[in-house]
Amino acid sequence: MTIEGIWTTQIMGLFGWETTGVLMLEKGRAMDGGNNHYSVGSYESSGDKIHISLSVEYHGTPRTMFGASDKILKVELEGTIRDGVIEGNAHRVDKPKQKIAYKLTRRADIPPI
Repeated sequence: MTIEGIWTTQIMGLFGWETTGVLMLEKGRAMDGGNNHYSVGSYESSGDKIHISLSVEYHGTPRTMFGASDKILKVELEGTIRDGVIEGNAHRVDKPKQKIAYKLTRRADIPPI
């Protein structure tokens, strides 16, 4: 399985997993979007480990994340890849101790141009 592809994104909320958008990983780039945000950044993987850095910007009402509802935030995700699923913890760069569980599920390859 290749890490490059289209992934759905979920975070652990008060009532279980909440779908937040779609993430595309390709050639070290990470691009994400949902109904009220978009994000751009990069990723690195080694073996079954992955590190994703994102700059998230809300174009709608900001979601309360990590105890705040900022329009722009920098987020890092650390996780483990297993059977088409990446699971781990996300944190704001400026608040590394506040973590949110996340899960990415691989849905498709990125089609060639």
